[in-house]
Amino acid sequence: MPAYDAKAERATRDVVSRAMFSEIRKGNTTPHGGLYISMGHLGADRVRREFKGMVERCADCGFDLAGGLVEVVPTAHYMMGGVEFAADCTTSIPGLFVAGEDSGGVHGANRLGGNGVANSTVFGAVAGGSMAAWVRKHGRLADPSELETAIARCERPLSAPRGDLEALREKLHETMWERVGIIRDGAGLTRALGELDAIDAELERTGIGTISRAFNLSWHDWLNLKSLVAVSRVITQAALARQDSRGAHYREDFPQSGPLESSAYTSIRADGEVTMKPVAFTRVRPGQTLLKHAA
Repeated sequence: MPAYDAKAERATRDVVSRAMFSEIRKGNTTPHGGLYISMGHLGADRVRREFKGMVERCADCGFDLAGGLVEVVPTAHYMMGGVEFAADCTTSIPGLFVAGEDSGGVHGANRLGGNGVANSTVFGAVAGGSMAAWVRKHGRLADPSELETAIARCERPLSAPRGDLEALREKLHETMWERVGIIRDGAGLTRALGELDAIDAELERTGIGTISRAFNLSWHDWLNLKSLVAVSRVITQAALARQDSRGAHYREDFPQSGPLESSAYTSIRADGEVTMKPVAFTRVRPGQTLLKHAA
């Protein structure tokens, strides 16, 4: 890590992840294609005391985090994007409320450690209050025709010929890891969109070979995979439209982030239309601080 950042392993997560991915791409890997993390220099007793949960989790997998080497790979630590919502958790769709990791805009481009729980609990409470007030005023909101359409769409794979959902999931994983992962570029993102279209088309031809809806985990897998493809396409389209790098989004062909004062977030509709919306700095501007004792 010192070769990538002066803070070494205490650099921000996006920097550490890119450094790890760079070393993997160079072939400097463990036998299984990952990297080693070592915490023994801190002292085994201290590691066991301060990282008790992680030590136990690693031990369950046969690794000694306190004194040995643990094989690791970088992964996505959070979904920084999500549905646009207002401070009261309402959205542009009447009756739809959003809170937690499904909501976009709370963490900017790179979530700080620990803020995920605060996001869920704070906005979860706000959403609950807003929903209760909305229901008292409007009652239930359900269009029977839209419900029937949704049911028919979800039931379609029940009667289609059985296919290999796991193979499709692996294709999706490979596309997103190789072309829309930690380090991106325009050519890879464009190729990924074509691959996602092919995966989606194949999924539409693939069923689960049973019409039973009772405890049908294969049906759940199909529906989940359909959602994963949709979210993957949104991520890819947004990354392709954004010709800069910011936080966890890093484009090798556009590595500069630009001035913070002109920050904008990427907004995308279901039809693929992308717009850049300026960030409104209403509390504190870049370079300012709310901490009086800060230097």
